[in-house]
Amino acid sequence: RSIADHSVENESHRASCIRKSFALFLFLIYTTMASKDYYKEVSQGAQTKTSNGYDAEGFDPIADTVGPGIYGGRVKRDEKTGKIVIGKQYQNHNKAPGPIYDGSGYTEMTEALRYGKEAIQKVLKKNPKAINEITTGGATPLHMCGMSQRGQLSTAHIISEGGAVDAVDTYGYTPLHRMASNDLAIGAKALLDAGADAFKKTRCGEDAFSIAAESRAYKVIKVLKEYLDEADSKSKS
Repeated sequence: RSIADHSVENESHRASCIRKSFALFLFLIYTTMASKDYYKEVSQGAQTKTSNGYDAEGFDPIADTVGPGIYGGRVKRDEKTGKIVIGKQYQNHNKAPGPIYDGSGYTEMTEALRYGKEAIQKVLKKNPKAINEITTGGATPLHMCGMSQRGQLSTAHIISEGGAVDAVDTYGYTPLHRMASNDLAIGAKALLDAGADAFKKTRCGEDAFSIAAESRAYKVIKVLKEYLDEADSKSKS
């Protein structure tokens, strides 16, 4: 085949790639705008709102933050059995059924995680079971440690009190997955040191490493690499 034939073929392939990329770009713009419109609409009757005008208890797509209605909040319980009521989650943020928000904000434990050991112990003294409590989004205290810089500092203490290191929330995430998505290296290391499964996958087939890579969580990537290198070294010795 002539050089000209190859040139035409390459140009055709390049044009096809450009069209596909542009179509994907338009799709992402459309879905982002649709998401913002949806959450703006469901925020209309909210008593408190974020600075962007979204329900403070739900999802703010501009700030990419969630409130207690979606993660870490108090949940409804059956009056007779005391069991958590499962159903449609707040704002339908997660379309899978999960613990229903009771409308009263974050749990005491979720709040305590930001303040450390002393605050956590006060909660556990009143309710020892709070160490593995289930909140909105199926989040446990260790999941909530993976949601903020201050929260991650409580990871080791929650583990020492019996926190389940591989608990799974309604999104299919473990605490380590949360640390990876938010680049919280201190919390990630504490979980790995406690035996958390570094290879555990979400329902979509993601693991901590792929989540960290997608989130550009370079600090957690470093922690994971060091952990894997150490594990590899031990297996060879």
